[in-house]
Amino acid sequence: MGAPAAFLTGRIKPGEPMQAEAMGLVFLSAGLALWLEVSFLVAGMTAGAVIANFARHHDRAFHEIEHIQWPFMILFFLLAGATLEVEALQLMGWAGLLFLALRTVARILGGYIGGKIGNVPREEITWYGPALLPQAGVAVGMALVAAEELVQWGPVIMAFTISSTVVFEIIGPPVTLFAIRRVEALRQRTI
Repeated sequence: MGAPAAFLTGRIKPGEPMQAEAMGLVFLSAGLALWLEVSFLVAGMTAGAVIANFARHHDRAFHEIEHIQWPFMILFFLLAGATLEVEALQLMGWAGLLFLALRTVARILGGYIGGKIGNVPREEITWYGPALLPQAGVAVGMALVAAEELVQWGPVIMAFTISSTVVFEIIGPPVTLFAIRRVEALRQRTI
């Protein structure tokens, strides 16, 4: 799906892909995934990654879709939040706090290791992990798929995911902004 789309997008009208192309590919990949009984979330992410990496005849794949994404994002998170059972939040307890702590440590450690592998300047490397703290769409989407497959664990999976998403979407963006500003300041000093 992604390979032919990478070649064809942006050819109807030279330049950037049109909104109709983007919407058509989204609905086509979702429909094919449902028909083939595979994860529509993974299918969409894979098609998008292939298009973004192989569509060389335009600067940015699906720049046009950014103009209409907000209603879909709001609907997505509204429906995800509607599946949350408040009683399931009580089951989290220490496990939920441990999950939040371990996820934070994993992001910081992962950012540090990734920076080392990528030969990032030493003074910038410590800011990569904190910049990875926000979590939103993919985590909730994967939780919805997991809750659908593991019905008996569905409420717990959604409670963990939605509550951690709320926490990390409150804490994450300011921490990411701070990390970006610190790296920019470090780069200005070295110039």
